[in-house]
Amino acid sequence: MDAEHPAVAPRPKRGKRRKKGGGIGFQHRFEYVFVRIFGLFLRRLPIGLTSAALGTALGFIMPLTARHRRALDNLAYAIPQLTDAERQTIARTMWRNLGRVSAEAFQIDKLIEDPQRVELPEDFEKYRGLCREGVIAATAHLGNWEIAGTLPRIAALPFAGVYQALHNPLVEDYLKAMRMPAYPAGLFAKGPRLGQTLVRLAREGKGVGMVADFRELRGVPVTFFGQRAYATPLPAMLARLSGKPLLAGAILRTEGVHFRVILKQISVPSSEDRDADIRDATQRLHDAFEEWIRCEPAQWMWIHRKWARPRA
Repeated sequence: MDAEHPAVAPRPKRGKRRKKGGGIGFQHRFEYVFVRIFGLFLRRLPIGLTSAALGTALGFIMPLTARHRRALDNLAYAIPQLTDAERQTIARTMWRNLGRVSAEAFQIDKLIEDPQRVELPEDFEKYRGLCREGVIAATAHLGNWEIAGTLPRIAALPFAGVYQALHNPLVEDYLKAMRMPAYPAGLFAKGPRLGQTLVRLAREGKGVGMVADFRELRGVPVTFFGQRAYATPLPAMLARLSGKPLLAGAILRTEGVHFRVILKQISVPSSEDRDADIRDATQRLHDAFEEWIRCEPAQWMWIHRKWARPRA
């Protein structure tokens, strides 16, 4: 799946991305040293302890910030029937889950080597067969999307991952190195030529995975929780152009550092109107995401601006 970086390392704001050939400054080095020390500390402790501790910390700190209010606003917009108390409970639990995801990201390689922590669906063999000659897989920021790399290992399929590059190149290389074992077909940063590379890999029989629920202003409109939103067309486009299956999936947290996999094949139309086919498949993908989020709303990232509405 997509190798998005954890909540402790957010995506850079527009206009702040590192330019090609740009230098490495003091701030880059300071951030890198901090992340390395923090990561070394987390990696030396039992993963259950670090996951619970960072989850508790974010669950205490983040409700005091403006981002908590944004999460509450998004919950009210998407699921208006919730009471204020229910929204507060979901948002606070969300922060604890994001803290856990952040801690677990520093031991992602260990989690990938321990499939006993991941419960597979009863019909997993069906999906394993579906993946043998290549598949386009898309997930959401739900549960722990960071450990989606366990599935390619179990399916014995060479997978490529797609991720959002960080502003800090030193931190970028450090975090990328921890994820590389899960993606033997390569890890690719989002960019203008990415689509051509991924179509080629898919046609060669490689799997391609990504997180696909963030808002994409240049994407396609979808209906999400009954409201207009925008979505990346990339998963549907790759499936439509390569002729490979489109698979939606998520790894939900059951308790502690244990998870349950859910999977669903998304039908991709193949008509004379390619753009309409991509829009239809993108909507179906988001329908699957919405169904799963409604079941576990506290495990989705409610803080990003998914919907097409004025900023509060």
